[in-house]
Amino acid sequence: MQRANSDRYFFTALAIAISGTAFAGFWFTYFGPIIGRTYPPAGWALHIHGGSFFAWYLFFPSQAALIASNRRNLHMMLGRLSVALVVLMAATGILVLSVRVDEAMREGQPEVWLLYGPMILSNLILFVSFYAAAVRMAVTGRLQAHKRLIIVASAIGIGAGFFRLIFFLSGFHPLSIPIGVLACSLFILIGMIYDWLTRRSVHPAYTIGLVAMFLVEVSLLPQVNEAGVAWVNQWLAALGETISFLYNPEPTVEF
Repeated sequence: MQRANSDRYFFTALAIAISGTAFAGFWFTYFGPIIGRTYPPAGWALHIHGGSFFAWYLFFPSQAALIASNRRNLHMMLGRLSVALVVLMAATGILVLSVRVDEAMREGQPEVWLLYGPMILSNLILFVSFYAAAVRMAVTGRLQAHKRLIIVASAIGIGAGFFRLIFFLSGFHPLSIPIGVLACSLFILIGMIYDWLTRRSVHPAYTIGLVAMFLVEVSLLPQVNEAGVAWVNQWLAALGETISFLYNPEPTVEF
């Protein structure tokens, strides 16, 4: 019983910390300027992606709080609805990213999209993959794996927010992007430490998530795999050119 109570507090607090980091990062570069009416004009896809991202990181700690308060039926009902939200996040994210990479390849700038667009894509794919695995675990009744996979997915998903927070605190540097994306692993490590302290073992969901995150994202660093990055950029640019009618990025929003 004592462990169950500590789990409720821990997972809710960790979900709040992850979401708080996401909101902090995007406050300075997106939400704040929109509220202050200083954000430059941008296409609908960017705002739908931002809105769906915002909704997920409100939804995520709310779901943890529902479990902590034993409101499982409502948690399960909302969980089913979250599938549509994740599809929207992923679809608009790929749309915006691919069009930006296509634009960068044609114009030669901003170079940051060509350097780290593939890594950002891998971040999105990992988020969706671990979310899908978490849904599978919920359906099959493996709830300990489910909640940890949701933690992994949501931690990975805040990469864009984390590196924007670094931008604000220390100024822009291209390496801020990989540092921010990989720093999301800190939340997975916190989960692993909690497991070890309370169970004397670490759930494999965390280990798989951490290893997959580093293997995939480090392999798409231009400093590590220049040829692979170029290949993914070509694929993204071709996709962006095909679907660019859905999103007009002009005038270009600063990265």
